[in-house]
Amino acid sequence: MLHEILLSLWGCSTSVSQIIEIDSIDLEKYLHPGERALLNRILDIVKECNIIRGFIHEYTIYGLDTKENIAPGLYIRALCDGMDQALEPFRKEIIELERTVLNNSHTPLSLILCTVEKHTCLFSVLHSIIREIRTQKLHGCKLLQCLHQRMHTGIPKINSALELIIHHVHIVFYKHLQSWLLYGQLEDAHREFFIQKVSDYDRTLVHENGKNNVDTRGLSASRKMDVDMWDYNVQIDMLPSYIRPSMAGKILTIGQTVIMFRNDPSQKRGRILIFDNLDFMTSQPKNLVWGHKETWFFRLLKDLQAKSVFNVIEFDRAINDMKQLITENLWRKAVTEAQLMQQLRLVKEFFLMGRGDLFLEFIKLTAHILSKAPTSHTSRDINLAFQIALRKMHLNDESVIDSFNFAVPMLSSENEDTGTDTTDFSDNERQDPNEKRGWGMIILKYKVVWPLHLLFSPAALNDYNTLFRFLLRVKKTQIDLWGLWSEHMHHKNIDIGVIQLRNNLIFIVDNLQYYLQVDVVESQYTVMEASMQGTKDFEDIQKAHSVFLANVMSQTFLLTSGTGKKNPVNKLIHLLLRLCDDFILQASMWDVGNLLLTDKEELKTLCETLNSVMNWLMKALNKMRAQPSGEHLARLILRLDFNRWFSKNI
Repeated sequence: MLHEILLSLWGCSTSVSQIIEIDSIDLEKYLHPGERALLNRILDIVKECNIIRGFIHEYTIYGLDTKENIAPGLYIRALCDGMDQALEPFRKEIIELERTVLNNSHTPLSLILCTVEKHTCLFSVLHSIIREIRTQKLHGCKLLQCLHQRMHTGIPKINSALELIIHHVHIVFYKHLQSWLLYGQLEDAHREFFIQKVSDYDRTLVHENGKNNVDTRGLSASRKMDVDMWDYNVQIDMLPSYIRPSMAGKILTIGQTVIMFRNDPSQKRGRILIFDNLDFMTSQPKNLVWGHKETWFFRLLKDLQAKSVFNVIEFDRAINDMKQLITENLWRKAVTEAQLMQQLRLVKEFFLMGRGDLFLEFIKLTAHILSKAPTSHTSRDINLAFQIALRKMHLNDESVIDSFNFAVPMLSSENEDTGTDTTDFSDNERQDPNEKRGWGMIILKYKVVWPLHLLFSPAALNDYNTLFRFLLRVKKTQIDLWGLWSEHMHHKNIDIGVIQLRNNLIFIVDNLQYYLQVDVVESQYTVMEASMQGTKDFEDIQKAHSVFLANVMSQTFLLTSGTGKKNPVNKLIHLLLRLCDDFILQASMWDVGNLLLTDKEELKTLCETLNSVMNWLMKALNKMRAQPSGEHLARLILRLDFNRWFSKNI
């Protein structure tokens, strides 16, 4: 009987439970009611232990056919291995009990119960872990958080068992981490690491707006680099709480940088031979991102993996050391080899229209093309006009011609139907028709110089193109208004209402243009340039560029809210630009020296619309100026309303 009890505790199938359930007079002859209660308690412990054994067996032997439909993977197997190791003291106790029973056949059941009952606290904790895994279908790094929440029980033996279990899972975690940090590779078939490669569907959504902003002329390796670099992201729900999101961002950046270095176009085949023998690595260390420090960092991560307890401080220090080396190498590559400041100057001159004379000529050459809906040959004609404008401005630098080119995607039929079938009259009326013409769809492509892909990501280039289209729209309106003024100079006795409206619109657009180009672009660029020249850390350069782009987007009213709504000032500016277009179109058809009655009514309507738009614009600007982030609006308000002409009626 005692041997069958021990076999049941070991996990073997016995008939003890069946015997104890038989309510017969014969059983009472052999078992005292007290012994029967002890035996029932022992069998309860057997059931608890068998649940744990079943879970371990299920995910180590039949991991692909789980009943709970929990995703299989390395982390759950490591967890099961850790649980199996945590049960080793329990198995040793059973072996000792077996020796005791062999030496003394009259061993009481109370001794067996007293020996195994001290493990019930551990079984209870393991049961709660198993229950949470099954109910919430946890897998991957989520298991680390599940274990971390139960680490501090106050019972030393349970703490030791949990440390052993989480150490087994951390071994898999560090293997993923080593592969990502040192080689930029992620072998994660079950999507268990907190850094994951986005799916094809998500990749389409992420790159839908950004993929057309990069000039794809060049090597296929460059295209592959962009895809590999930006197709990884941090899954916050997979991140354990003891790893801060900022630290996870650094880990993501390090791996992305390694991928970028691996695709260095100046390197030959040696740049990807990271698994070659050590002689090759030491003979050409410059081909590797880590150089001679790769072995040192590998051993550092191995030492962290070998520690029984996850040391957050040493982990953070190791990641920061790796990030520092990466940023130093990137700074040298970006500033000295890729000529970062020259590339930023080109971006400002083209994306932010710093070369006003060039785009004055460009707009004149392309006005008749961009005023129509794009066709299959629009991009070709625009690029030809761009090259003509460059030659007229004596910009024969081959690097400029190779770095920038234009594309004007054709409008899909679905978008056309969406625009024509709208039932909201007011929204349709406010919609700028130029958005469906070349002016609203033109894309300036930029061939990013390696290794500046970390600065000019697809999202950043998408923002630059948003800025470019807006600045181009304002510049085009300014040129058209001054063109109208030039035409009026050939007429005498022009109606005073036409002159006043024209001069008011010129004044508004000129000051808006000056605010955008000088108060925003030039001033923010100067701040960014000063920040970059005072550092040798590429991370500081990234931060300065991100702050610059965010400030320019914000101060030009192009940042959208979290719900996707446009800035109200941006809407009013577009209404103002559309009003300018309507006035230019109407004035070109009027006999400005002798207006008809209908012409005067149209002029009056335009004047009233301008007053209404400016009143709303002044209200919006003053309201935003009162906010802590609206200090820059004081300059725009001062330029537009220095004598309170527009705000007097508010």
